[in-house]
Amino acid sequence: MDKQALLKSLKLFRNVPDEQLRQLSGFLTAETHPDGKTIFEEGSSGDSLYFISGGHVRIAKKLRSADIVQVIHKELAVLAPGDCFGEMALIEQAVRSADAIAMGETVVFRLGRPDLERWLTANPSLAMGFFAQLVQVLSSRLRRSSNELTLLFDLSHLLLEPFGTPKQLLDRVMARFMRYLEGHWCAGAYVFNEFNDEMDLIDAEGDYYAVKDKLPIPIRPQGNAWADDSTYQVVFPGKKRIMGFIVFHRAEPLEEEEKNEFARTVTTTARLVTSALENIGYRTEEDLRVRLKAVRQAGGF
Repeated sequence: MDKQALLKSLKLFRNVPDEQLRQLSGFLTAETHPDGKTIFEEGSSGDSLYFISGGHVRIAKKLRSADIVQVIHKELAVLAPGDCFGEMALIEQAVRSADAIAMGETVVFRLGRPDLERWLTANPSLAMGFFAQLVQVLSSRLRRSSNELTLLFDLSHLLLEPFGTPKQLLDRVMARFMRYLEGHWCAGAYVFNEFNDEMDLIDAEGDYYAVKDKLPIPIRPQGNAWADDSTYQVVFPGKKRIMGFIVFHRAEPLEEEEKNEFARTVTTTARLVTSALENIGYRTEEDLRVRLKAVRQAGGF
């Protein structure tokens, strides 16, 4: 993407005239990173803001085990072309709070803090608007991260309750999950029925019945996927076959960053639900074994 066109597409610079954007684009340095390359590392000093021109960037936090033998990354966000990252380096001289890792070959434009300060000094009338937009970007990301943490905490407590059937579980999970979604959403939960070898719709939220016949279901038989900018499918994998899936649909299309954040949140939630569905399956099988044993002991067959 052209430097000036990229800047013009960003919320940070939405009110900046073309001539000033042209000046700022002259300070940008292009960098190409191969798949898996760390662009900057948690704990390193930061003095630059990055704009993504091509590829994707994974923002992840290091979670160290008690014995510090293994380092696990907790994914915080997946950013796409048109997104920026590293903004805190422009506000304070502090170390990076997370890793930034290229996903696929990735092209970014780097803007150093000294260059930004020179540009703002030459255009003082733009400084207030720029930092106001920067605060909005940061507060928006903080709000979404806070909502995700609250949702996962809420669901983790819900899933401690005993559920006798997948329907009972997904009825409660779906109702709870939908509260956290912004916009006009609907959703349908499907569970595999071993008696007819089909996926049965067992719960619907919002106006899902009104739109479900227009959606390609399943979107991808064995995996998570976007059908379009409004419809996402997340699956519950099983040992022999998928145990079920949920299709989410929003009336308004999502932007690329929204899609990445939504997919990450839903995928994390699905892991919790998958464990709960497996536990229901284990308990059901154990109940059947106990009943069969009782019948045999009673001389039934």
